[in-house]
Amino acid sequence: MSLKNLAQKVQQQGVAQPKQVEKQQKEEPIDLSWNDPFDQDKLDEVWRRYTRQHDASPRLHTIYKNHPPKLIKERSLLVKLRNQTQQYELNKERSNILSYLRRSLRNAGIELNFEISQEEDKNANKAFTVADKYKVMSEKNPALALFRKQFNLDLE
Repeated sequence: MSLKNLAQKVQQQGVAQPKQVEKQQKEEPIDLSWNDPFDQDKLDEVWRRYTRQHDASPRLHTIYKNHPPKLIKERSLLVKLRNQTQQYELNKERSNILSYLRRSLRNAGIELNFEISQEEDKNANKAFTVADKYKVMSEKNPALALFRKQFNLDLE
């Protein structure tokens, strides 16, 4: 890699950004009177299209693909995430996501909320050692401790 190649890449990126801005300006403005009803199936279809548009950004594409929004009320959507990093990434993209959903679903009142799933937090503390695995398993099934004691078994 040379400085000349690096300079060319920077120039190409500088050229690509104005094209994206022009594309956004050509999009139809959101009409505040839009109030078309939609269901989870329609939302899923629109979300898949939005996800495909982000193939070039693997991090966002993965988040979008693994965490589709759920329709919890008439116009309120909830995206359950695994951690705060994902929440941070999607908060940066919130306006783009909402804009796309509102245009595609023709509904200006769509609200988007993010929540970190508590189930994922519980799984974050995984057991790696034999003793940790035994502790977790015996909490789930107390008969395991009795079995170990009765047969005088060691952890190996």
